Amino acid sequence: MTDGHSDIVLRLRQALLARMAQDEWQRITVSNLAADAGISRQTFYQYFSGRDELLLDYVDDMFDAFYSDIAERIASTVNPDSDISIALFAQWRAQADFARLVFRARVDDLLIRRFRSYIARVMGLYVRSHGLPVKDAERLGFMVDYLAGASWLVLERWVTGDFRYPEAQLAALFSQLTQPGFLDALHRPVS
Repeated sequence: MTDGHSDIVLRLRQALLARMAQDEWQRITVSNLAADAGISRQTFYQYFSGRDELLLDYVDDMFDAFYSDIAERIASTVNPDSDISIALFAQWRAQADFARLVFRARVDDLLIRRFRSYIARVMGLYVRSHGLPVKDAERLGFMVDYLAGASWLVLERWVTGDFRYPEAQLAALFSQLTQPGFLDALHRPVS
């Protein structure tokens, strides 16, 4: 990214967060965002196709940071313990203001689909790193859907509950609920 590009994207993200804090998602327009960022609508469209893509770009950057944090651990061990859960909840806690805005905006359909692609990317790394044969891609797709939905709903409950449940306990609980069965299902497909 060039500096001018970075500056415009940063201003658009700031405009998006400010608008999400004051308006309902349905009322936020490209015109609002462009004006708030001090750019024209045409310039906005040089970067993003709409407000949804701008939001997804922000979330994609969050995921890229998360993926960087966990990729080595996933690739290096068959049982990553609670490392993934710890990283997930720590990241959303670190982005608490954004997390609150996202769940308040009720953009679940948009983001859960993206979240599913993130889970698929992590699962793909795990499968490739450990040489696991994928004999039933549809089954793996159901597993990804299951984990994406569970992850999203747990995050929603935690964020909308203002992060009251202790982060370390939540990470441990989530790992207890997901890892043994999920890893077992990956390593021993059902006949």
